[in-house]
Amino acid sequence: MKITFLPQNITWEANTGETILQAAVKAGVNIDGNCAGSGTCGKCKVKVLEGDVSQCDDHHHKLTEDEIEAGYRLACCHQVTDGMVIEMPESETTASRKKKLIRLPEGFVPRAAVTKQCIEVPAASLRNQNSDEARIKGALPAEDLYFPLETLLKLPDITKNSEEITITLRDGEVIDVESGNTERENYGVAVDIGTTTVVIMLWNVVSGEMIDIFAATNPQGAYGADVISRITYVMEQEENLDTIQKTIIDCINKAVSAFAEREGIKTSNIYQMTVVGNTTMSHIFLGVNPAQLALAPFTPVFTAAVDTAAKDLNLTICPEAQVHVSANIAGHVGSDITAGIITTDLMECDKGHLFIDIGTNGEIVLTGNGRAVACSTAAGPAFEGSSIKQGMRAARGAIERVDILDSGVEIATIGDAQPIGICGSGIIDAVGEMIRVGIVDKSGRLLSREKLVKKGLSENILRHVKEGEKANDFVLYFSEDGKSDVVITQKDVREVQLAKAAISAGITIMMKEIGVKEDQLAKISIAGAFGNYIRNTSAIHIGLLPKIEEEKIHSLGNSAGIGASMILLSCDSKEEAEKVAREIEHIELAARSDFQDQYMMAMMF
Repeated sequence: MKITFLPQNITWEANTGETILQAAVKAGVNIDGNCAGSGTCGKCKVKVLEGDVSQCDDHHHKLTEDEIEAGYRLACCHQVTDGMVIEMPESETTASRKKKLIRLPEGFVPRAAVTKQCIEVPAASLRNQNSDEARIKGALPAEDLYFPLETLLKLPDITKNSEEITITLRDGEVIDVESGNTERENYGVAVDIGTTTVVIMLWNVVSGEMIDIFAATNPQGAYGADVISRITYVMEQEENLDTIQKTIIDCINKAVSAFAEREGIKTSNIYQMTVVGNTTMSHIFLGVNPAQLALAPFTPVFTAAVDTAAKDLNLTICPEAQVHVSANIAGHVGSDITAGIITTDLMECDKGHLFIDIGTNGEIVLTGNGRAVACSTAAGPAFEGSSIKQGMRAARGAIERVDILDSGVEIATIGDAQPIGICGSGIIDAVGEMIRVGIVDKSGRLLSREKLVKKGLSENILRHVKEGEKANDFVLYFSEDGKSDVVITQKDVREVQLAKAAISAGITIMMKEIGVKEDQLAKISIAGAFGNYIRNTSAIHIGLLPKIEEEKIHSLGNSAGIGASMILLSCDSKEEAEKVAREIEHIELAARSDFQDQYMMAMMF
């Protein structure tokens, strides 16, 4: 049965009994599936324009009566019917913001592992009966070359039709051969597999120029918002590992096809791929069972870098292309952190230098006093918007900035659109402002209107406090009909408390471990799109970041994507990444007797 997704205008042949979400994953359409199909998060809301809407499976009451009447359904619960047309929410996604943050460090010099050389090969004759392979070797300075079967199969047609040919070399191996001069057709792909977002970059490895970029929500999100839920999915049935691996391979192949069409290149001229991601993403990408990462002692199957051929992973680039999965540091500190570190001077800094990548998991690296240590802490999905009542990913209409003034509440949304929810940077901003003004006390309680009156807050602020029977809400945006207000709830504040406490406790323990005090921190580097969009003062107000001068806090942009590109383009960066992964000491917070105490202390604002 056919289902069409708008505005992409993608039509897909779905199977009977499939949900809209399951069909969307197979069709390559990204729908948030944070709760892995249980219907508890409400983030997979879509509008059914055509098709059966007589039933509405919404056991957790995530849809309003007006939404149900208008044809909205939860994609993870609603089954496909023939001829169904689905309208997806229009959005400028986290992906589109993240892809703007790729910039190679100043002074970076490419040194590609794959080179191409155009040579003239004399035609075979009765006087020169040397093999094609031997004649090619004779035309080059180096004779010690290896021809894999894939290349040998191409040689007869190439040498028969052309004396000028281009060979592609990697470490003495001839991985491709073409007619004519194609020396500049030498491409590579860098892939950053984030839990939430996948960013894929096409580079010309000769010029070191980025040719194109593709970014999308990670389609594995249909199987769970975080790594633990995806590992749980893998553990449920034997075939599930293949299923979830295929979703990411298909996503990369989709990007490669788009590059070829837009840029007019051959996919066979892509000779390298570098992949980074957290340790779970690295395992799943290679088809390695990640189950051990969900259970103590959280031991990964591998941490060292892995090299394999593209053909072994069904990637639609040159079959002999080397796919390099960069080295992980530990079970929950992955190669995305390794890649991010090489974009900084972190390993050269003997003063206190803190590196943070904030997401569902918060990865933290600290150097100082001659040591480099790393840890991972489960921040939860609050900063991704998943556990927040009206939280959402960074999309059109998401509140991303909040200012609470005597004159009232001022907000900014992505795309300057009508507010429909709040994303991670907006959540931090909102809670930070509520703490600064005194709407939320140090224990995290959202105070009543009566108590706020006594504190002298203006009526313009007080009108935003919505008092409930058990807890209060703070209204960030009043809709015209009163039915689509965007609010921060008491539970939302608690979710932020839990997330920031986990990261803050991790930072405190790391500083304690290597003997660096807060006033000795020379720099804080924040990785990812999240770090680029949060307001540092708000992050300090909620206790997410140590209290240091703002000029010492630096946003790195998409450091994982930048680092992956550096590893792709430079043998030196590749060696540096492997060295970094070996040298950093991993601290397992779960094994620390002081973690719970630090965590409880960090709960206070």
